[in-house]
Amino acid sequence: MEEKEYIHYEYKGKIDPVFISKARKMFDKYKADKESLVKRIIDNDKWYRMRYAELMDEHTNATKPATAFIFSAIENKYADAIDNFPVPNLLEREPSDQETAKILSKIIPAQLDMSGFKKVYKKNWRRKLKDGTGIYGVFYNEDREDIDIRPLGIMDVYCDMYLTDVQESQFFFIAQAIDNAILKDAYPKYKDLFRGDADIQSYKGDSEKLEDKTEVIDCYYKKTDGTLHMIKLVGNNVILATEDMDGYENGLYDHGMYPVIFDVLYPEEDCPFGFGVVDVIKNPQMYVDKLDGIILKNAMLSGNPRTLMKNSSGINENEFKDYTNDIVHCTGDVGEQNIRTLTVDAIPQQVMSHRDNKKNELKEVVGNRDFQQGGTMGGVTAASAITSLQQAGEKLSRAIIDDSYDVYKDLVIMVISLMREFYTEERVYRITNEMGSVEFKEFDSSMLMKPETDALGFPIDEYKRVEFDIGVIPQRENPFSKEANNQTIMNLWQSGFFLPQNLGVATVALQCMNFDGKEKLMEQLREMNEQQQMAQQQQMMQQQMPQGGGDLIPVGQVGDSQIESEDDLVPVGQVGGEM
Repeated sequence: MEEKEYIHYEYKGKIDPVFISKARKMFDKYKADKESLVKRIIDNDKWYRMRYAELMDEHTNATKPATAFIFSAIENKYADAIDNFPVPNLLEREPSDQETAKILSKIIPAQLDMSGFKKVYKKNWRRKLKDGTGIYGVFYNEDREDIDIRPLGIMDVYCDMYLTDVQESQFFFIAQAIDNAILKDAYPKYKDLFRGDADIQSYKGDSEKLEDKTEVIDCYYKKTDGTLHMIKLVGNNVILATEDMDGYENGLYDHGMYPVIFDVLYPEEDCPFGFGVVDVIKNPQMYVDKLDGIILKNAMLSGNPRTLMKNSSGINENEFKDYTNDIVHCTGDVGEQNIRTLTVDAIPQQVMSHRDNKKNELKEVVGNRDFQQGGTMGGVTAASAITSLQQAGEKLSRAIIDDSYDVYKDLVIMVISLMREFYTEERVYRITNEMGSVEFKEFDSSMLMKPETDALGFPIDEYKRVEFDIGVIPQRENPFSKEANNQTIMNLWQSGFFLPQNLGVATVALQCMNFDGKEKLMEQLREMNEQQQMAQQQQMMQQQMPQGGGDLIPVGQVGDSQIESEDDLVPVGQVGGEM
C-alpha cells in the first residue's frame, strides 16, 4: 500500500519547531532500536500459545510436537501472584500524621479499586512473566475527573533503550491507533489529518494498516525546570501541546515524572525492559520437543509397519494393503525373497532417560516442581509435609512477588501525588474500619497538605506535603492461607479468647494481628461485648431493687392519703414503718 501524503499544518504555538522535529526523529530512533525486542516478544507469544513449530528446524522437527510446559510454568507463577494481591499500608513519617495515615490506608485501596487496578494487575503479570516487562500507566482522566490506571503494551511504548530507568529517557512515547470519528470530533481543526493509516504491529508478527484508525503519538518530555509536558503528534503535525494550554504552567503533573511504571521480571543491564520465563526455558523446551518428536516418530513406525515387496512378486498390491481381505491373490511363488516386513528398533533407553532429565531440568530452572501443583513422590503423603514442600518450593515466586511490591509502592506514591493535585473537592469513600463496620469517609487534597508554622508555632500562609512510607500487606487468597486462618480461630477459641470476661482484651489483641476476616471477627466481638454489658447492667439494676416482696402500693391507699406522684409509691414492707 502506498504511503499517504499528509496535509502539513503550520505550528504557531510556544514550542520551537526544531524541538518538534527532534522529537519525531527520536521516536523513529527509539522504534528502530526496539526492533529486536519486538521480534523476541512475537516469538515468546508463539511459545506461550504452543505455536512455535515454525521457529524450529523442519528437518529435526518433522512431527511438530508441542507441549504446554511453558504455559503451565507461567500460569503457575501467575496464580502465585494473584494469591498474594497487594494491599497498601500507609505509615506516617511524623506523629501528627498518624490519623491521616490510618484513614488513607483504607481510602487508597478503595481508590485503586475504582481505578480498575486489580484487572490491570492481572494483565500485567501475564505480560511480565511472558515478555519480561509489565507497564502500568497512571493518568488523570479530565473527562471523568478521576485517576486512570491502564496496562500499556510493550509494542506501544518507546523510550531510550540504553538506560535502566525509563524516567531518565529524554522522551517517552505512547503510540495509539484511535478511531477517525473520535479524532475528528475531538480535534475538528485537523480533521483532514485523520485518514486512517495506523500501522499496527501485532503479536502475529505482521503489520496491518487500519483504514478506520489513525496513529496518534503522545510525546512526553521533561524541561530543564523539572516540569513534565506532552504533545500529541499525527505524522509531523502537533494537534495538542500542554505548553500552549492554560492551567499547565507547572507542567502536566506536579510529580514531574513520566506517568508510567515498569515492572520488570528479570532485568537486563542498561535497558528498561527485562526478559521473562519464556526466554529462560524455551531452549530446554525445544530439546525436549525434539526428543518427543523422535519418540513419536518411532512409535508411528512401530505401530504402522511397512513391507518391502519385489516388483516381480506377482502379489496383488491393492488386496495386500486392504487389511479386511482374508485372502491375497498372487501369480508366483511366495517366498522370503519376494516380500519382507520392515521392523523398527525400540528407542534406546538412554534417549528416554535424557528426555526425562531435560524435563527435570526445566522444572528446576523455573521452580515449577510437581509438589507445588499438588503432586507427590517418594512416599510423601502427609498434608503438613506437602504444605512444607510447597512453601519451600515457592521461594522463587516469593522473590519475584517481593520485587513487584517495590513497583507497587511506586504506583501508590504516584496515585497519592495525583490525589493531592487534582482531588481539591471533597469525595466520599466507602471503607471498612478496624472493627469491621462499613463507614463513609470524606477526603480531599487538604488532608495531604500541612500548614507551615513560624518559630513561635503559629501557622503561616505556606504548606508542605504530607509524606508517607508505604508498606505492603499481601491479601492471600489461596486454600492454604484459608486453612491457616481457620486454625488461627480455633487456637484463639481454645485459649479462651472468646470467653465473656475476655472480650475486651481479645478486641485489643486482634488489632495487632493480621489475617483475613479479622475485621468481621472484631465486629462480632464488639456486638457480643455490648450485649454482655447490657446484660450486666440489667442484672445490677435487678440486684439493687428492694427485697421482701418488692410490691409497690400507692401511699394514698393507706389511710386517707392520695397519690400525687411516682415518689409516693413505697414498698409494701415500709408502710407503717415496718420492713
